[in-house]
Amino acid sequence: MSGAGDVAIVGLGVTAQGVRLGVPERLLRLRALEAALDDAGLRRADVDGYIACHGLPGFEDLRFLGLGPTFSWSLASGGATAIAALIVARGVIATGQATCVALNYGFAPSLFQGGVGGHSYGYPQLFGMFGPAASHALHATRHQALYGTTSEHLGAVAVAQRAYASVRPGTLGFGKPFGLDDHQRSRLVAEPLRLLDCTRDTDGGVCVLVTSLERARDLRSTAVQVLGLGTGHNVRNWNDNSVYGKHDDIEPAKARAFGEAGIGIESVDIAELYDPFTISVLMQLEHYGFCEPGEGGPFVASGATGQGGAIPTNTGGGQLSAWYATGFTPLAEAIWQLRGAGGETQISGAEVALVSGHGGNGGVQNTWAHGTAVLGRAR
Repeated sequence: MSGAGDVAIVGLGVTAQGVRLGVPERLLRLRALEAALDDAGLRRADVDGYIACHGLPGFEDLRFLGLGPTFSWSLASGGATAIAALIVARGVIATGQATCVALNYGFAPSLFQGGVGGHSYGYPQLFGMFGPAASHALHATRHQALYGTTSEHLGAVAVAQRAYASVRPGTLGFGKPFGLDDHQRSRLVAEPLRLLDCTRDTDGGVCVLVTSLERARDLRSTAVQVLGLGTGHNVRNWNDNSVYGKHDDIEPAKARAFGEAGIGIESVDIAELYDPFTISVLMQLEHYGFCEPGEGGPFVASGATGQGGAIPTNTGGGQLSAWYATGFTPLAEAIWQLRGAGGETQISGAEVALVSGHGGNGGVQNTWAHGTAVLGRAR
């Protein structure tokens, strides 16, 4: 069976992203698919596997999209969906079930009456705990109590990512930089998280095409090699009371992905981390090993995640300041960076990218799935 390094991403299609675009979800997926096909120089007939990455039955899209694959599956794990779909795509290519798989996402929450609204996660809703901000605030409160992390440390994440987004056309933060004072003046959402510590829902579509590395070399696009993939799930840590100390169960995901890639964290040039809230970035930087536990706040405040820093992170603004495509935001940015298509925030010499995903709750708060992908410039 083929390994992770034997497959590559050859097509990337990203639609307009924003709030209240007024575009139906199916049309977003159609536009994303067509852009990905054009990017790779492939035809619809070349796509023989389809994964709907939006939690809805994928076969409902096929006629509208004009596809005729050998399979059409739906996959949903919240913000871990993109990496989970990469794992599935690699598997079906390795076993000969398909030769080119489309991972397609399109979501338009603003078309729903009243927007998406809050989520509840298992029994805590009985006690008034709703929404991801409330659950992630528990991570932040614990981090503050243990390590002295401050609101200004959280704000440093928001400011650094907005600095990237403010010079990247197509992001929500384009042309709208802000400073730490702006962060501190933003209202509290779920203490200690302020408005500028939080993402917002956006409309948009993203499609990624995956095929064998051998075939990728014959296509016109710049291929991005999948070096390693891994998963973990924080529900494992619920019973031993470590669930809040571990933003996700990163350890097994990291070990698998970097083991397959055959490299260590020191080889990573850029980190594209799933960032629903600023505390998520701090804790992932620590748990992946870019800094020691408790040092995430000062690490970011020092400029380590900015352009020219030790580990440029969320170089398009991330979900906090660019757009929120449920795990496809960091994946798309990693592809652009490895292709040298990062525009004003292109990181010179970026050859290896770490991408993370986070979502798929296990029935109680903070029991999220985690996905790790190590990507590299195809050689």
